[in-house]
Amino acid sequence: MSVLGVGARVMAAMVLVVGMRSWAAVPAGAAVEVADKPLKSDPMLAGAERFEQGAKEVTEVNLDQSMLAMAARFVGNDDAEAKRLMSKMDFVYVRSYEYAKAGGYRMEDVAQFRGRLDESRWSHVVKNRSATESTDVWMRTDNEGQFSELMVIAAEPTELTFVHLKGRLTVEELTKAGASYGVPQGSAPAKKGAK
Repeated sequence: MSVLGVGARVMAAMVLVVGMRSWAAVPAGAAVEVADKPLKSDPMLAGAERFEQGAKEVTEVNLDQSMLAMAARFVGNDDAEAKRLMSKMDFVYVRSYEYAKAGGYRMEDVAQFRGRLDESRWSHVVKNRSATESTDVWMRTDNEGQFSELMVIAAEPTELTFVHLKGRLTVEELTKAGASYGVPQGSAPAKKGAK
């Protein structure tokens, strides 16, 4: 697997670990408030359920701002950076599909998801291809250089992962957060208007 492929998988794991580690810390019998409204589905992932067919394992994570805030209350004081990161996020959606053998999904279907991003106002910041794997990362920033959204699609012969997150982070904060979970570091994209 390429370094970028590993990075995308680690980023997906980072999202899962930060969120799920928080849930695991909830004491047994603790009162947990649940939002009145059900979590809306992610329009960027509309149609992803087609990848469930034939998958031996499906992982779906849906964390909106209220769920992330609740989870942050259970993060220990020793992980203040994770707590701060969670407080700045609006949502995290992860869809991961694992197949028993290669050919469990069609690359043409994955290409439709890539096309949604390439045809919109997203910046395609990473595009990595090998004979058997691909990793794509798109992001959006606002005019002040604040990270607003990130989308990752990592495709391997027997695994397909989508990660979509939105928050209010600087590119530097996102990079630093990723570094603490093993995401390979490179130079951050320059802010608009910077020389």
